[in-house]
Amino acid sequence: MRAILVLWFVFFSTVSFANDELMTPMTGVRTAPPIELPDSDGKAFSMKEFEGKYILVNFWAHWCGPCVKEFPAMQTLYDALKDDGFEIIAIHAGPPQGRVRPFLEKHNITFKTVLDADMSAHGWEVPALPVSYLINPEGKLVYKAVGPREWDIDQMRALMTTK
Repeated sequence: MRAILVLWFVFFSTVSFANDELMTPMTGVRTAPPIELPDSDGKAFSMKEFEGKYILVNFWAHWCGPCVKEFPAMQTLYDALKDDGFEIIAIHAGPPQGRVRPFLEKHNITFKTVLDADMSAHGWEVPALPVSYLINPEGKLVYKAVGPREWDIDQMRALMTTK
């Protein structure tokens, strides 16, 4: 079963998703599922640390080309918005195989990265990698993006003020 899931991720992570919108609105009001996982340094992390902020939750893997490609744009987005109540949690899906920390260091990634080695982050819909969700300061899921994005700063600012 795990092999089928990995193949599913590999297939969909190589598909290009063209979309003019940065993210699409979520239908209905749903509270974001909790995230309590070790970070890339092995320290316990809880999403509660970011309560009251906008949080971009991104599911990715080191072997996913489109995931890796969007990380520099995510870092630029984080650098531009971190002082405006914005955080990023990048959830590495699957075993890190010793490759996550070197990748983060090589690309100077400073936003929060957590490891979900056994894919135990329940309650999240992850049909492909990468997939991202925007959570508002009240903890509600408000936007979703399936596939890689350029992560335009002005478009994200607009999303943070419209919902």
